[in-house]
Amino acid sequence: MENNVKETGKIKAVALDFDGVITNLDIDWNTAIRRASQIAGYDVKSLLTFYEKCFGTPIFQTVSSEMEKIESEASNKAQVQPALKEFLQKISEKKIDAYVVSMQSRSVVEGFLNQHGLAGFFKGVITRERCPSKKGQVACVIKESGKNAKQVLFIDDSKGNINVCKELDVACFHFHRNQNPNVSKKEWNKVLTLIDGEVRQSRLGWLRSGSAT
Repeated sequence: MENNVKETGKIKAVALDFDGVITNLDIDWNTAIRRASQIAGYDVKSLLTFYEKCFGTPIFQTVSSEMEKIESEASNKAQVQPALKEFLQKISEKKIDAYVVSMQSRSVVEGFLNQHGLAGFFKGVITRERCPSKKGQVACVIKESGKNAKQVLFIDDSKGNINVCKELDVACFHFHRNQNPNVSKKEWNKVLTLIDGEVRQSRLGWLRSGSAT
């Protein structure tokens, strides 16, 4: 997989995933899916598929509210990804807008950002209540930022999300989900290097996805 900033698009907006990039939520997604299945009355195979299929319906709201309880408990124990704040400060100095794109609930994401003093770095937060797919969320960033797609950088720890969002013609970076300060700092430095245009392409091995399945 290649992480690259295209020659024709100087990055002017960055869309960051929440779980796996901004923080790491310790959630047993198998248990969460079983709970969603109990509420829905049928076997939910994937929360992501469920959200997209049932968006705008009462059952979506019921399941989403129950998942919010699980996410909130996990976020209260979670820590900020090492070196994230320094990264956000640097892109802010470069006048690059930052957005959160997350399949978690808005309350959970905004609560975490406020708790850790990060809210001021972000121009917008797009969550499942507004848009039930990662591709749709990144599309919203393109529209709201007023930037060309090639000027938007999407950062996610999920191979699937990266592949889908590449279809929007945005630049993508596959982030190494971790809580190791040294590894995390190297990841953020790679992103800054790509943004600065010093290296147009870098190859990383695939790492496990921590997003809801």
